[in-house]
Amino acid sequence: MEQSFDLDEFQHQTIGQIAGGTRLYYPFELFIETREQNEIFDKYHNGANNVKISVVNVSTRKVEPEEPLRVEEGWTVGELKQHIGEVYNLNSSCMRLVMKNFKYGDVTDISDVGSTLEEIFRKSTYLDRQLVYVSSDPEDYQKEYKDSLMYKYVGLPVNPILLSITIPPGPEATPTTTNRRKGRVPVIMKIISTENKGKERRIQVEVNSIITLAQLKEELVPLIGVPPTGFRVYEIRDNNKEHELERLDEILKSGSKLIIRLGRASRRGEYRIKLYLLQVNNTEFCNFMMESIVAKAKPNEIT
Repeated sequence: MEQSFDLDEFQHQTIGQIAGGTRLYYPFELFIETREQNEIFDKYHNGANNVKISVVNVSTRKVEPEEPLRVEEGWTVGELKQHIGEVYNLNSSCMRLVMKNFKYGDVTDISDVGSTLEEIFRKSTYLDRQLVYVSSDPEDYQKEYKDSLMYKYVGLPVNPILLSITIPPGPEATPTTTNRRKGRVPVIMKIISTENKGKERRIQVEVNSIITLAQLKEELVPLIGVPPTGFRVYEIRDNNKEHELERLDEILKSGSKLIIRLGRASRRGEYRIKLYLLQVNNTEFCNFMMESIVAKAKPNEIT
C-alpha cells in the first residue's frame, strides 16, 4: 500500500488526478477497504514501508510466523515499539527488536529508541523485505543482547556442529538424517558414524549450532527407546569427569563428548547419590553398589 485516499478529502479529484495526471500512463492497483460504523480506517502515507514482524516468546522458545505491518520511515524506534505493542498487545517498555539482514543472513539489535527507521532502513538493500523479530520479556530484556535468550533463538548462526555421544545398547543406529521444525529454524540431526564397543554404542552426530539440550533429547528418543524424561545426558569434561547437563535450554558446544544414562533426572528438592560398599579387609575395599535419588525432606528414604 502506497497511500490511502479518504473520501472526505479526495472526493473532488478524478482517478487520473489521484494517479498523477492524464499524461502519465503506468499500471497501478486500487483497493477498497470497508469498515464497521464504529471502526476507524488506518491511514497509509506515501513514503512508508511494509515490514514483517515475527514475535518471539523466549519462555516457550516459540517463534511466531511472520506478519506484515505498515510503518512510517519518520518514526523512531520508540514509536515503532509503541505501535507493535498496540497491535500485538505487548509491553513496549521491555521490548527488544532485532532486524534480519537478508544479504548476510545475520540479525542486528535495533532496540535503541533514539534511532529513526529511516536511518536503520537506509543501511539495507532490501527495503521491501524487512524482517523484525520482537520479544517482550522483562527478565531477558535486562541482559546484554548476546547474553539473552533472544540472541540464542534468532541471533546465533545456524551452522552444523559435531557431537560424540555414547548411548546404551538397544535400537540399532544407522547413518541417517532427521529434519524437524522447531519454530522458525529446523532442527537437523545427522548421524555421521556408529561404533559398537562392548555394551556401549558410540555415535557421531552433526546438529545445528543452536540446538538445545531439550531438542537433542527429543532427537535421541528413537535411538534409546524411552521418552526424554527417561534418560539423562552427561558431558565428559576435564579429567574425564562426568557432569550432568540439567538446563534444558542449554545450547551444546561443538566437539562435546556426551554419555546417555537411563533413569529420570532429579527434580527440584531432590539429590542424586551413589552408594558404595566399604570392606576394609578386602583389596578392593570400596565397591559401587547403586545410584539413587533422595528428597531433601526425607533423608532416610531411598528410591
